[in-house]
Amino acid sequence: MILPPMILPVSFFALTWPPDSLSCLIRAVRVIRGSVFRLLFSGVPVDVERHNHEQIEMLNQRGGRTLSIVDLVGAGTISVAMAAYAMRAMERGASVLTAARPGAAGKTTLMATLLGFLPPGVRIVTVDSPRAIADGLARPANEPLCYLAHEIGSGHWFGYIWGRDVADFLSLMDGPRRIASCLHADTLDELTDILCSPPLHVPRELLGRVGLILFMHVAPGHRRRVAAFHEADGQGGHRLLFEWDRKIDSFRQTGESADAVELRPYRDFVQRLVEEGDVEVEAVRGKVVEFYRGER
Repeated sequence: MILPPMILPVSFFALTWPPDSLSCLIRAVRVIRGSVFRLLFSGVPVDVERHNHEQIEMLNQRGGRTLSIVDLVGAGTISVAMAAYAMRAMERGASVLTAARPGAAGKTTLMATLLGFLPPGVRIVTVDSPRAIADGLARPANEPLCYLAHEIGSGHWFGYIWGRDVADFLSLMDGPRRIASCLHADTLDELTDILCSPPLHVPRELLGRVGLILFMHVAPGHRRRVAAFHEADGQGGHRLLFEWDRKIDSFRQTGESADAVELRPYRDFVQRLVEEGDVEVEAVRGKVVEFYRGER
């Protein structure tokens, strides 16, 4: 497919634009590419995997190659055990929020990586306007969908949501539908305060249905770590399952996890991914799909 000439000189802008403007340009280019694809293939069934890959690629604010779970484990951002637990939760329908107060901490990259754990057949729907949320709420919740907001924030950027739209967005969690997004917060209390207070007004019961909430931290030396890993406790709240010990730069499990025997296939699978060393997102996704469709 030939792309419009207007998006070709991206490498030139990369040499001259400030980092924030550059990230916006990169995102815009990805949006344009996706729009061109939809225009050329409108009315033609699009493979869910290809579609989802495009939606995940649109999250890439860094430019270059989109990182995979193999990259993140290799960089020490997340442990094999944490990745395995997240994978099992995603397979079972968990919604996910990732968060960090500072920008460029890796919350969007982490979210994109976790979306690579979606079960086969779950289609990503990127929320590019309030209308997308309204359309979703008007439809029966009988199709496996993952509604994706690039960020819960007040900026006027593609995929950002704010105000009353945020509660409506979380209301999309129903049956086989889930949501994924990220926001600026460093702790569960801070995140809860942002979401449940004006002007967002998210009911606490609704927030309690988000299966996974993970917080990023940037340590000296630009080391990005999942500092806290929370899961829904089934009672409207969340419990801390893993945390990062900054003194020794290591992760420890703080809560009682699911049955170790049940988790073992996921842990063995993630460990095998890391050992094989294939970091390309498409290759990793192919192995994830194969794992889900295989016998365990």
